[in-house]
Amino acid sequence: MKLGTIIFLAAFFLLDLMLRKKFPGFYKRIQLPFNIIASIVVAVYCGFLIYTVYDVLTSTVSGGDKVFFVIFIGSIVAVYAALITDLWRRWLKDKKEENDNG
Repeated sequence: MKLGTIIFLAAFFLLDLMLRKKFPGFYKRIQLPFNIIASIVVAVYCGFLIYTVYDVLTSTVSGGDKVFFVIFIGSIVAVYAALITDLWRRWLKDKKEENDNG
């Protein structure tokens, strides 16, 4: 797992928060493409993480290390899934409010 990838994804989500707070009109226009790009990037990253789990499980690493690694990677994937779910829930909520208000 590269630190650069984690920093990139964290910056991506911080950019989302900053744009939502400082430029709400602009953010509304780019929110859907932003969510799609974020979902794709996170899906690819989590796919690589899952492949590393497979790689570790098929290696000669000790059983305890395998269990720790699977739990660690599982928690990382869960955090990213929660972040993406939050992005989409917020987008659906905003769209519903926009439709209700006319």
